[in-house]
Amino acid sequence: MKNRIFVSIGIAAVLIGFYFLGHYVSKLFMDALITIVIACAVYEMRKAFKNELPKDFHFLLTIYSLTIALPYLKLGFMGVVYYTLLIFSLGATLAVFRNLPLDGLMRFAFILIYPGLTLSSLFFINNSLLSSLGIALVFCVSMFTDVFALVFGLLFGKHKLAPAISPKKTVEGALGGIFGGVLGALVVFLIFEVFGWLQMGFFTWGLRKSYTVLSYSLIAVCGSCLTQIGDLVASLIKRNLGVKDFSKLLGDHGGMLDRFDGIMLNACFVSFIFTFIV
Repeated sequence: MKNRIFVSIGIAAVLIGFYFLGHYVSKLFMDALITIVIACAVYEMRKAFKNELPKDFHFLLTIYSLTIALPYLKLGFMGVVYYTLLIFSLGATLAVFRNLPLDGLMRFAFILIYPGLTLSSLFFINNSLLSSLGIALVFCVSMFTDVFALVFGLLFGKHKLAPAISPKKTVEGALGGIFGGVLGALVVFLIFEVFGWLQMGFFTWGLRKSYTVLSYSLIAVCGSCLTQIGDLVASLIKRNLGVKDFSKLLGDHGGMLDRFDGIMLNACFVSFIFTFIV
């Protein structure tokens, strides 16, 4: 347990550290890092499907994952959406002329959305006016959720949350995860609102502090729930595909998807929130 906690904290610290380095140098730095994460995640999902995904789609998925940042730089997030639809159109055309099975095309579309499009929401957060706040919220809420869910589950877990999908997860662990997510958001609140680091918090944009605390807490509760749902979705996929981890990129801790499964849905949620406040 300690090893997993340290790895989770270490990954989050490295990612946030890379982000702030990119904040002072260029946001392209973080965009490049996000592209690497997406490329690894798409590759892992492609390998997890094994023979269930026709090899004809492999080249398209590789090109898509490695170039996904380019349409964002030109057109914003809608550029990523249009690019995803374009790649799907090419895949559908390939399926028609190569007489590929419909199941294969559906799996191809699934990978474009999960993890491709979902992780691309990090581009939106990284390039928003509240980028530093957004990145901190996503990773701190998800990191604290994972750690507290694990600890509370081991200490107090009695009632199974989703035994058919993930037998070790418990209701008590899930509640502990929500508590941890709120705690993580309050840490972000202290950094950006109380101490005014970078002057890029919600309060800077006109909310009263009492409302700001409530805003952070509500975002944390939703983000924590989505983090845990994302983890369960990944478990559902792995169980159906018969794999323990998506890869061994991080050794015993699995692959990129194993570490970003919860972050994906949380990032989508924070991106959605930011469309209304930025």
